[in-house]
Formats: sequence, structure tokens, C-alpha cells
Amino acid sequence: MANIDKSHIIDRALLSGENYFSSILHEACVSGILTENDLKKLQIQCIEFLAYKCERYNSGDSSSIRVEIAESIMKSNLYTIGIFLKSLLDVDSTALQLKTETISEMYQKGRKIIDTKFRTTKHIYLMMQKNKIDNPNYTYNATIADKGIGIFFNTYNLDFEAHESPASIDYQICNPVDDLVGVEFIQKYTGNLLCENQFCRYFDSTIIHHLLCGYNDKYENLLINIFEQVLTTALGCIMVGQDPISLNITQEDICILRINLNMSVKELTATVRLAYNRLVSLLDIKSPSVKTYIEMSLPKVTINIFNAVKFDTISNVFPPLKDLNLLPKIRFFSNEKMENNEYRKIIEELISCRSSSNKLALVNEKIHTFGDLEDVLLDAEFSNAEIEMMFNILSEVELATLINRHLITDIMAEELSETELNLRSCLQRHVEQLNYNKRKRILEIVDFIVEE
Repeated sequence: MANIDKSHIIDRALLSGENYFSSILHEACVSGILTENDLKKLQIQCIEFLAYKCERYNSGDSSSIRVEIAESIMKSNLYTIGIFLKSLLDVDSTALQLKTETISEMYQKGRKIIDTKFRTTKHIYLMMQKNKIDNPNYTYNATIADKGIGIFFNTYNLDFEAHESPASIDYQICNPVDDLVGVEFIQKYTGNLLCENQFCRYFDSTIIHHLLCGYNDKYENLLINIFEQVLTTALGCIMVGQDPISLNITQEDICILRINLNMSVKELTATVRLAYNRLVSLLDIKSPSVKTYIEMSLPKVTINIFNAVKFDTISNVFPPLKDLNLLPKIRFFSNEKMENNEYRKIIEELISCRSSSNKLALVNEKIHTFGDLEDVLLDAEFSNAEIEMMFNILSEVELATLINRHLITDIMAEELSETELNLRSCLQRHVEQLNYNKRKRILEIVDFIVEE
């Protein structure tokens, strides 16, 4: 009984993963494990150890270090000590460790653990690079690259900035890493992404690409999680008796899912769990870490499906496969532009003309190619109302081409001239004011248009 009574003095759930040392110090004082004298002793040791580390940082001179650097070194020291304290299994024993060991001793033990974690994390990262899937999503590839997570292994300062995580990470994993910093964050993130890659590699990369195109034609530039979409669709295939490897859910399957999954969250949780068990068996997934990671993802998948059924958006959760290469194309040709001298005369005439209706008549009479009309919109000093008037004379294909050139573009706003920015703004406003059916039709044309 004595051991049982002693074992839950400090609630581990109250401890911060990011600031573990500070949080356990606080809880140890609140619970009475540490006295006020113990706390003062530790505070003095922390300051003395900081002075030692600042002297090392400054090559022997501790008197001229900037305040923000000293603060960062202190955070690094406490983080490193926290790493050691986390390694102790019993949280109450961890608190008692603060009474028996010095700050310097705990730091040295934590520093060795960080060394090991750093080497382990680099190994995980190299494995993750090797098992990445072939996919064009930008943030996925950029994050895995040497200039993404790879930055960490060249710039991480274990001695003075152990709490930092220098890396370029934009890809959103299914199970985000919360309440961790430093090497712990990178280790957890790379481990999670490694599991996501391992699961996705059970499926053909081309089929995954077609699945994500079904979700959004422009998914390459979206912050989308590949694993989550693949897992959700594979589970959906199981639920309708389809081969999960195909990732192919038809419109008929959608109708079945809409009816069969109209249930409570509790019932849906059990249904998804059964599908998961079947999926693991069919794919012959043996890796404990991959299975654990999938299980962690099931609540999120379940809620997404539940909300999709509730709000009748289930086709968004289970998108169809879409091969963009097989879709029909609209080929747009624009004839050669007029000679420069002739074009300048028309621009001068348009600028001097005061009547909007006369300007429209002049454009209808003299401008015969899309390229010239596009130039006129930029050069003729039209008012916004006159630009809107010009938009109204365009065919749907011409308007779609203008949208493709000026709205769906990688060109940043700061790279555009004032007239180009204004044209973009007017075009955006025009599209937003179109009735739903016409806007939908024109935006569909944008997806299929090919300029030649």
C-alpha cells in the first residue's frame, strides 16, 4: 500500500512537454516534494550554470553577452535538463531527483540523451527520404528535402540552442506534433511522416495522384495530407466491398456509403474500427508503429466521415479517381496581334475618347484578336466600370482564358504593375458577381483549357 500511495503525487498530465523542467519544478513544489529551500538552491545552481555556459559561448568572456542570448541559453539548459528528467520512468521519483542531483549533473545526462536523439532522428530522416512516395505535392517534397527538414541536421546547436528546431516544415501531417520542441519535435515529426510514407507505399503512386486530383485538380499547391486521404478512401473501399488497393469509390458506392454510414458517432467508430482491422489484414501490415499510427488517425477520419454524412458532403471525403490526362481539352488559339503603330493609334484614340459606349464600339470595330484585347485592358486607361463592360463582351472561353492568365497564376502581387493588379482585382470581382451556374461553367472551362 505504501508504494501505491506514493505513486500518484504528481499528475503527469499536468506536465508540459515543451517546458518539462519548469512544470515538474512547479508541481513538485505544490505537492510538497520540494521545499522553498530546495527551490532556492536549484535557482542559484541554474544561475551559476548559466554563467558557466555564457562564458563558454563567449570564449571565456561572460561580461559582454546580450540579454536575449543569455535568455536563450537558459532555455536551452532547462530544456536539456528536462530531457533527462523525462527519461526517468516514475514522475514522483523524477521530482525527488531534483533534491539529490545538481543542475550540472542533470544537464550532462540530458546532453548525452540529446546526442543519442539527434543521431536517431537523423537515421529516421534518411529512412523517410528513402521511402517517400512519388507525388507532385509541393509542400510534401519541400519539407522532406535537404532544404526542409534537412536544415535541422546542419544547423541544430545542441549546446546553446537545444530547445530550437531550425527547419523549414510546411507539410501538415495527419497527427500534428504538439507540446514538443527541439530535437524531440523533429524526431516525432519525422517518425510520424515515416509511418505515413510506409502506409502510402502499399498503394500505387499513380493511383494516389488520381485520387488527389479527384479531390482537387490543383492539389499540388495545397496544404493537403496525402496519408489521411489515402487512409480514408481505403477504409471506404472496405466498407463497400471494394479492393482497397484500387482506391476507387464510384458514385454508386457514394450512395451506399451515404445510407449505410448514417449512424451515431459511437456506431461509426465501431464501423471504422472493423474496416481498419480488415484493411490491416488485406494489406498484411506488420509494422507495429504503422498500425499504431493508423489507429491514432482513426478518430479524425471518423469525425470527418460523420460530418460529411451529416452535411451531405460525403463525395468530398471520398473523391473519385480523376486522370487529368484523359479529360477533354479546350484548345484556345489567338491570332497574331496587330502592328505596333496601328495598335498605338487605337490606344491614343481610346484614351482621348470620353464616352464609354464609344470606347466599346471602337473596341468592337478595331480589336479582332484576344491578345490585342488583353493588351487594351491594360493600356487604354479604362475605368473599373469600363473594364467590367469589356468583360461582358467576352465569350466564356475568352473569359476563362483571362482567368487562367491573371487569377490562376504563380506570379506574386508584388511582381505585378499597378494596371495588372487592377485588372486582376476587377476580374476577381467580376467572377464573384456571376450567377452560380455561369461561374461554375466558366471555372470548369479553366480546368480544361489549353492555350496554343
